[in-house]
Amino acid sequence: MPDDDYTFRDTTTSEFRNEDLYHHIDPGFINYRKCFSAFGKPFLEAFEQNKKTGDDHFVNVENDHIIVDLALAYCKAKGVPTLNEALQNPREGQLFCSSDQLEGNDEVYSAARIRNRVLLNFDYEKDVFVEFHTKHIVADTEKVFQSQTSIISIIGEIRGVNAHEIILHPIIMGAPSYDHPLNQEYGGDVVWFGWNWYENFPEDIDEFNKIKEVGDVAAQEWIDYMKVQSEENIKEKFCDILQDITKKDWGGEQDDLFSTHIHLSGQRKSAAFLLKGPGSGFREMTPDMLGKRGDQIYRLDGTPADLLVVQHCHKIGEAVRATLRAFAVNPSRPRRYCFIDGRDTYRILKAYGKL
Repeated sequence: MPDDDYTFRDTTTSEFRNEDLYHHIDPGFINYRKCFSAFGKPFLEAFEQNKKTGDDHFVNVENDHIIVDLALAYCKAKGVPTLNEALQNPREGQLFCSSDQLEGNDEVYSAARIRNRVLLNFDYEKDVFVEFHTKHIVADTEKVFQSQTSIISIIGEIRGVNAHEIILHPIIMGAPSYDHPLNQEYGGDVVWFGWNWYENFPEDIDEFNKIKEVGDVAAQEWIDYMKVQSEENIKEKFCDILQDITKKDWGGEQDDLFSTHIHLSGQRKSAAFLLKGPGSGFREMTPDMLGKRGDQIYRLDGTPADLLVVQHCHKIGEAVRATLRAFAVNPSRPRRYCFIDGRDTYRILKAYGKL
């Protein structure tokens, strides 16, 4: 998705990207029975109190949106994890709420029941499949998404774990969406950024925004500098810029740097950094550099930070980007995430006189 990222970064402002939007799921699949059984009696009572009466198409669509909102509120209140988090220690009956990439299965147009493979971005020892009855699809566009490789927001549960595969049963599925009354003050532009939203760029962080004063730099310029800078050295320079204190690394750490001195458009945020210097290889960052199952990102995700940052001395590959987003942006309680590659690291240090 490099082109989408480029468009998002270059056609929007920091102030726009820093807005906290409500993350919705455009209802495409809803298993009402599973909603009521999985979320309990209070959920059913809340739906009965809020649902619209009638049985025409528009009433049904409105009720679908209501049940999605209630399900997201339930997941937020209960701290339901993302699928990537749940897969670290999978157990039957575990609920999850996340946006994941599905391989696609065109049998969705003809079969009563299908399975769709989840395409994970890190090495995992089992195949993971979503299995469901197509009768619960409530929008034709969902069949299109399910028939091809797509990003789908899913609230579901782990229903089977064996030696070779993990089976997921969805409760709600649909495209990640910001087309919602709670976001109407931001205008119609936000509906086009359903996948990109919640990504921040270095210039969005007030403490790094002088990077805007440094134009693009030649590849050899930043490469020659970054390939000889240790992770510890970059940490110290970042701490100087943030006016923070460095901490000594240890094997069980959740992050390399944790700061409460970060601001997004003047709003104070906490941030956890995962830093990678050339000691791990001066090459594009790939998931194998982050431990089995992407566990370094899992540990980063385990911090209470509002913003999760991955910094690397070289380029950062798309699989790493997708993995961090999948951990960070739980539709029920999304957090912000940011990548600082070698080029942008060099530009930040240059902007603040730290070269």
